[in-house]
Amino acid sequence: MTDENENVVVETQKGGFYIRQRYVIAALGFFGLFNVSCMRHNLSFAIVAMVNTTAHNHTGTGTFHWNSKDQGLLLGSYFYGYAAGNLIGGWMASKYGFRNVYGITIFLSAIFTVATSLAAHTNFYLAVVCRALVGLFHVRVYPSMNYAFSNWAPPFEVSILSSVTVSGLTVGLLVIFPLVGMILQFLNWEAVFSITGGVAIFGDIFFFIFASDSPSNNKRISERERLYIKKCIGNREAYSKPKSTPWKSIFTSKCMWGLFACHSADAFVQTLVPVILPTYLSNVLYFDITQSGLVMVLPFLMQGVVIIIGSQITDFLRRKRLITTTRIRKINSSISLLISELCLVITGYVGGNHYAVIGLFTTNIVIVGLAYPGYVCTPLDIAPRYSGIIFGVSNSIASLVAFLGPFLAGYIVTDQHSVTLWQNLFWLTFGLNIIGTILYVILASGVEQTWAKKDTRNKDDKKALEIEKEKFNTSY
Repeated sequence: MTDENENVVVETQKGGFYIRQRYVIAALGFFGLFNVSCMRHNLSFAIVAMVNTTAHNHTGTGTFHWNSKDQGLLLGSYFYGYAAGNLIGGWMASKYGFRNVYGITIFLSAIFTVATSLAAHTNFYLAVVCRALVGLFHVRVYPSMNYAFSNWAPPFEVSILSSVTVSGLTVGLLVIFPLVGMILQFLNWEAVFSITGGVAIFGDIFFFIFASDSPSNNKRISERERLYIKKCIGNREAYSKPKSTPWKSIFTSKCMWGLFACHSADAFVQTLVPVILPTYLSNVLYFDITQSGLVMVLPFLMQGVVIIIGSQITDFLRRKRLITTTRIRKINSSISLLISELCLVITGYVGGNHYAVIGLFTTNIVIVGLAYPGYVCTPLDIAPRYSGIIFGVSNSIASLVAFLGPFLAGYIVTDQHSVTLWQNLFWLTFGLNIIGTILYVILASGVEQTWAKKDTRNKDDKKALEIEKEKFNTSY
């Protein structure tokens, strides 16, 4: 493999096959987020078999007599925990290392996932606590992975490595839908939590075996790859853990507020669309979505493809210097937010054409995939050493905005059969995305910020790095 930015040959070890360890880290992140997605969504499908609705409409024979408010509380408890833990995820990774934070939090969330079935049989509110704790632990996973790439990802591989990892969330959603159906058909609803939690624990064992915080403490990395990565990102000083967080610089930096605005607008819509899709199809188009699993599965499958291809193209253009990082991030984010929401607006005006509506909803979900090689990578561009912390802050703000989505939908669409009210909701989301896009385009940047470059290494560290760079240049 030839790195065109440095014009050197890298990582081809003599004497056999060698897997680049930065790809191993991305793969481990992928499977970790895959398990996170399965544990996050398992209850959404399992609750259908858990609740006994016979007393109300003679359509179910589940274990529990929970009313709609109880079910809403249990389903929402994950997000309460998720919102509460946003700020500390990136900070913990920078302090204790991504390997410990990522691995331990997935393990603990898996334990509470397995315990959910027992908790539900014991006490309803105990089950709520279990789900809230799962969300609390899960929120630390992605910021810690973001921090990992500040140590592992060469600048022109940030998009693809990060996007491969994040695509685990999409694949998990694709798998959990048919998986829960099979488990409910051949086993029982308790097995849903045991299997998804058990698989996560099993996968976590491999994570602890193969993961490491940085190339410098990875035992399987080749010397060539280690020097190559350190040469590429040495100016970032990502190997040195920050002694303090420049909170003032973060909150007074205009590019941060561009990121916050874009992230919030995107999170609002991504939270809202999966919630309103079944209701809109059922009450406006009178479409029984249970007749076609493709309505729920196909869009997310295609979104995963867009994430990977879009990231490859993005890094290719950056590596060839055909476009700046700042510009391509803004283009990807603008397409993601504006085109996807334009499709949603058009949905309200195509009448009862099922194929057109499904096609537009599908396009909405698919185009959102460009957000990953867009604003999602911004923290790694502008402040790699603080990327986990920045993403945690941004995700906290975005989560608060996103939680308003379902609430506003219920407030605006008071008559779920009214096309006009649905049109009003779609225009609201489009307007929010326009604001988020404009602010991101005006304020955001893809250049590492001055306040993020503060040198905390001692003289011996600097001298050692210069020796390694010289060794790299003379050998390769």
